[in-house]
Amino acid sequence: MQDQHAIQKLSKKLLILLWVILITAPLYDSVMWIYGTMVESGDAISISFAYPVNLPLTPAKMLMGYPFALLPTLTYMAIIWQLIRLFRLYRVGKVFTLGNVSCLKKTANLMIALPVIGALSDLLLGAVLSIGEEVLNTGLYFSDNELTIFIIGIMVRAISHVMALAKDMKEENELTI
Repeated sequence: MQDQHAIQKLSKKLLILLWVILITAPLYDSVMWIYGTMVESGDAISISFAYPVNLPLTPAKMLMGYPFALLPTLTYMAIIWQLIRLFRLYRVGKVFTLGNVSCLKKTANLMIALPVIGALSDLLLGAVLSIGEEVLNTGLYFSDNELTIFIIGIMVRAISHVMALAKDMKEENELTI
C-alpha cells in the first residue's frame, strides 16, 4: 500500500510538470519560429534549416511555413498528452490496466513515427519556403535526438507488451482463491 501511495504522489507532481510542458511547448516554438524567421540572423534567436534559406522571411512565407515547422512539436505534444493520460491512471491507483497499455502503445508509436514526421516536416517546409524562388530547396535532416527517441520508442513498445502480460497475470491472480 505504501508503494501505491508513493506512485500516486509522484504522479501528481509529474502531472503538473507535464501540463506545463504541454501548454508552453507550442508557445515557445511559435515565438522561436516567428522571431527567428522575421528578424535578421545573428540576433538573439537563430533558426537552422536542412537547406539554404534566406532570412528574414516575408510575413506570407513565415505564415505558410508555420504549420509545417510545428509538426514535430505537435507530435511531442501528443506524446505528452499520452503521458498525462497514463499518469492520471496512476494517480487514481490504476497501474496494470488496459488503459495503461493503450497509453504506452500510443506513446511508443508516436515516438517511432517522430523521425518520419520530422522528415516530412522538413520536405514540406522546404517546398513552401521555395515558393517564388528559382530553385526548390528542400532536404532531409535526421538528428541524434530523433534517432534516440526512435530507439526509446521501440523499447517503450516492448514495455507495453510486458504491461499487457502483467495486466493479464494480475487479473488471473485476482480470480485465484
